[in-house]
Amino acid sequence: MNTRQLEYFMVAAECSNVTEAAERLHMAQPPLSRALKNLEEELGVTLFSRSNRGVRLTDAGRLLYDEAKPLFRQIENIQTVVRESSNGLCGCIKIGACYSTLPIVTQKMSIFLEQHPACTFSMLHGTISELESWLRDGTIDVLFLRNCIVESADFVHVTLPDDPLCLVIHQSLDACPTESTVDISYLKGLPLCLLDETRFPKPNSELFGACKKQGFSPRIICTCYDNSAGLALALNAIAATFLPVSSVTMNRYDELHVKTIRYVDLTSCPTMIYNPGIYHTKSVDAFLSMFSAHSD
Repeated sequence: MNTRQLEYFMVAAECSNVTEAAERLHMAQPPLSRALKNLEEELGVTLFSRSNRGVRLTDAGRLLYDEAKPLFRQIENIQTVVRESSNGLCGCIKIGACYSTLPIVTQKMSIFLEQHPACTFSMLHGTISELESWLRDGTIDVLFLRNCIVESADFVHVTLPDDPLCLVIHQSLDACPTESTVDISYLKGLPLCLLDETRFPKPNSELFGACKKQGFSPRIICTCYDNSAGLALALNAIAATFLPVSSVTMNRYDELHVKTIRYVDLTSCPTMIYNPGIYHTKSVDAFLSMFSAHSD
């Protein structure tokens, strides 16, 4: 078994389809199928369960995939280290991020690429559990979340500058279109989309408490997992929502009005998380250092 065979296997496993894997490897499908079959015969196990819909890893295939993945990551790191020894920073920084942190991340990416144009980025999105798993095994180098800390003593958490939430509402729903700051009573009867309370407990608690003091409950017509859903509802005049200021300033929408709520603390803390137990190339370390000024 050699690295070329393992590469074929890894790509086929990730594509779950031999034809797609062949296209990704820039080769014909029959030679790839033969190579995978030869690998199975060499190891004496069945690596894939095959059907008309594609291929699926068997238990033995999953074991090989999990064992081989760190090997390919190490090979990639070796290649980057050698190149960087004479060519300067030129590695790929792999980022996991929730939607609401993208304005902060992309701003730093822009500055970083101006300084190190040979570097590249790869961005992955997933559930919190997936992102934590990818950070733990090195699939991603760094993770950016908002008000949702991945609790683990294995990780380093860097709290970034506050990025408070603001109310975003379609102009057709805005009862006070000329006012940029409103009282909490403005929300009475207004259809709202809020992030799931498990992700944003503090802002939601502040909002509910302020509404209760004024004798009403907010009219929540939708809860969502990510800010992109709230933005979609606001753009379609279905509900108002709360978005980070950084998101609003990065993306201008003429049909949306932006407001702050008086005397309601809607603080929102983005956080950078990385795994010090995973090897980082100089490129990754350089990118992480851009946020170190805000380290706790």
